Parts: sequence; C-alpha cells; structure tokens
Amino acid sequence: MIADRIDAACKIAGVRLKTACTISGVNYGTLRSQMRNNREIPASSLALLSVGLCIPIQFFFDLPGGSQASAARLNRWRAAEAANTELAACSRAGFNVTTDHILDWFHQEAGQLRNWEWFEDQVDLYEPLEATDRIMHPIQIGKRSAAAERLMLAGNRDFYRIVGSFEETIIARAMQSHRMLSEVPYIVTDEELDVIIKGLRVRGGYRKVTMRVTGPQGEPVTAVFSKITWLDTADNMREVDCVEA
Repeated sequence: MIADRIDAACKIAGVRLKTACTISGVNYGTLRSQMRNNREIPASSLALLSVGLCIPIQFFFDLPGGSQASAARLNRWRAAEAANTELAACSRAGFNVTTDHILDWFHQEAGQLRNWEWFEDQVDLYEPLEATDRIMHPIQIGKRSAAAERLMLAGNRDFYRIVGSFEETIIARAMQSHRMLSEVPYIVTDEELDVIIKGLRVRGGYRKVTMRVTGPQGEPVTAVFSKITWLDTADNMREVDCVEA
C-alpha cells in the first residue's frame, strides 16, 4: 500500500509526515486525508516526496515479483521501523535495491557520494587504482554487500586475506572495471566467480555497477554495487535470484 510506503519513507528519513510535505512541497492536509481515507495518491505527489526525501520513486510502489507478499512486506516494514535506528532500514525491511536504483541515484547526485544512506550497507568503497596496484584497496566493505555476504568478509582485513588468496586472473578481472573508470564515469558488467572460501565452494554470477564518485571531502572514490544473478547450491542446483536491472 502506498500510504504505508509513505509512512515508512518518513521514518527512514527521520521526519514526520508534515515535515516531509513541507520539504517536498506537498499539501499536508490533502495527502493526510488521502492516506487516512485510502484514496488515490497522485504520482506527482510521490515524485515530489521522492525528491524531497531523497528516496527513489520506485520505493513507493510494489516491485515486480512482490504481488504475493503484500501482508508479509507490511509486517516486515513494521518490524524494521521498530527495530532499526539507521537509515538503511529500508533495504533490510525488504526494499529490493536494484542496479537501476543505483544508476538513478548516481545521475541524480551527479556522482557525489551523498544521500546514499538507503543503500550504504550494500556498497563497497575502494581507493582509485594506481598503475602499480595488484589488488583493490578497500576503504569500506558494506555490511550487506554481495562481497561481504557471499565472500564472507567481515571487513578490510578479511578482504586482503580472502580476495588476496584468489588466482591472479580472478583479481585482474575484478580490477578491470576499476581501471575502466579512467575513461567512463561508471560501468555495468556481468561477472562470474568460482572460488573456494573457508572450505566452501562459491560459484555464481553477479551484475556489478562500478562508479567513479566524489567523497564528502572532494576525494575520488570507487564505489561498487553488485547484485547476485545466480548461484549454484551445494547440490549443484542453480538458484536464480529475482534481479531487476
């Protein structure tokens, strides 16, 4: 329900509905009445809220593949609202961040690393590569990024220990998209990985968005967002994640 998404968006942004309306240029009385009486909320109002709260407009709508779980989604939202104190609550509550959302954010913010709290825990940040580098140098590994979850990384030290153990060809392929940022502001690639980590085989595919962004102090940063596209299970059966890109 769109009204529930608006309530959740306000909690994520840390403001009340009236403040959100003031920031966004939406008539508070009208929107409040529409939400309370389950009346249609114009797309123009959602567009204004999206800009005002710095949340992608897709957040207010049911995403593909979610029609069977509206009640479950609402319960997850309510649980997240009560339990989370940080802005990344939206992704943990079930909002499926996609590569399109990341690219929309990149263009909206003109490559500036700001207003990214809603997906911050799903992105890895790296130092720009030097010509002599033989591995990427992480600044921050997102707690819920694909790298953290699938490669079982607990932080930067784990990154060097685990990723540094991969074959040179695997590391070189991972570095290639970083190097290409000298020519383009971002690049989207489909990758595959087949490695042994902590005695377990990790084999799957992922879609990676590698971006050249500017940090809060004006420093250059390489940001990477990845979305799993398929995985092989222990039984060698392919599991396909629902991926919109």
